[in-house]
Amino acid sequence: MRAMPAVIVRRVCAAVLSASLLVGSVGSASAAQEPETAPTPIAPPSLELALAGLAGADALVAGDGVLLAADDTFASAKVRLPVCEYKDELTRYRKVKQWKKTLLDTNLKIKRSYKPWDLVSVSRARIAGSGKVRRIIIRDLKALAAAARKAGKPLAVRSAYRSYDYQKRLFDSYVRTYGFDKAARFSARPGHSEHQMGTTIDFTVGPGVPLTTRFGDTPSGKWLARNGWKYGFIMSYPKGKRSASCYGYEPWHWRYFGRDLARKIHQSGQVPRRYLYQNFETAP
Repeated sequence: MRAMPAVIVRRVCAAVLSASLLVGSVGSASAAQEPETAPTPIAPPSLELALAGLAGADALVAGDGVLLAADDTFASAKVRLPVCEYKDELTRYRKVKQWKKTLLDTNLKIKRSYKPWDLVSVSRARIAGSGKVRRIIIRDLKALAAAARKAGKPLAVRSAYRSYDYQKRLFDSYVRTYGFDKAARFSARPGHSEHQMGTTIDFTVGPGVPLTTRFGDTPSGKWLARNGWKYGFIMSYPKGKRSASCYGYEPWHWRYFGRDLARKIHQSGQVPRRYLYQNFETAP
C-alpha cells in the first residue's frame, strides 16, 4: 500500500485527539458500555483503529486522498446479498425468542423496545471484564473462557449488551465528531447493533484493554479465531469481507448462535450476514 497522504493523516489524528478529550475508553461498531444508564461518548483509541473504522480494514488510499473500498467478490450463492446501505427496515425475525435467526445490518433493524428478559452479569461465566449478556450464553461462555485460560490465551469481556438508547447516544457522539457518513462506516446506528440482542460480546486480552484490530494478531485473538465456533461464537465482521458484512474487520466482535448453528455457519465458510440472509431472512 502506498504511503498515506499527509492530509489524511492530519485529519484523522485531529479527529482522534479531539475525541480523546471525551470521558470514556474504547469505541467502534462495538464499544464499551458500562454503565448502561450513563454512557460516555468515546472514540477510536488510536490512529490505526480510526483509519480502520473510517476506511474499512480492506480499503485502499488513492493518490488524492480519496478512500476507495476494496472489491469483495462472493462465492456463488443462491441469494444475492443486498448492498450495504443505510435503511431502517424491520428484520424478519425480530422477537427476542428468535435470536438465532435475527439478521441485523446497516439495512435491517430491531425495534427500540427490543430487550432480552434474562440479562445477567458476565461474571457468572468466570471471565474477566464487565457487562451483561443473556443467561442462555453463560454456560458456553464459561466453557470458552476456561478453555482459553487452559491454553494460556486468556480472554476478557470489553463490551456486551447495549440498549437502543445507549447505542443512540453513542452513535450521536460519533456523528458530532466525524459526521454521519464516516460514523456510519464503523458504528452501528441504534436498532442495528447486534449488542442490543444481548448475545454479542467484544473480547480483549484483559480488562480495560482497548479494542483494536491488533487483537486478531495476539495469541488470544488467534486462539479465538480458531476455536470460537466450537463454543457457539462466530466473528461477525471478518477480514476482507466488508461488502458482505457491512463493516470492516473487527476481530473482537463475536456473536453467539449456539453450538449447532455456529458449526453450520463455520462449515459454510460464509460471513454470518450472508448465512442468515440466505437461510432465514429470505427463506420461504
